[in-house]
Amino acid sequence: MTRILERQDRSTKKRKLSTGGQQNIYDYHDSTLLLDSRITRINRALIKFFIAYGISFRIVEHPFFINFLKELNGGYDPPTKEMLVGQMLERELAQINNNVKSEIEKETNLTISLF
Repeated sequence: MTRILERQDRSTKKRKLSTGGQQNIYDYHDSTLLLDSRITRINRALIKFFIAYGISFRIVEHPFFINFLKELNGGYDPPTKEMLVGQMLERELAQINNNVKSEIEKETNLTISLF
């Protein structure tokens, strides 16, 4: 365990040194003010992640997952599982269906084969 902790400390120090030695306020504090557009992009990425990997939506309310998200950006409040399953999933599905529809409309000479 000591070796693992030492290795982790060394990799953190290397990362800090590679930034040129100059530290700024953002090294210690995230902005807690997020624009609505940024929250929407985060929510879309979150719903895609859950769907693509078949992860249960209830994970979004687990304290460890919430802590993980807060470490990434303290200003982000994750949605509830009901919000993920309902409104956000429906919106993402509608967006995907709309994209597929527009792609099909652009194509010519489409055929459907039964065999």
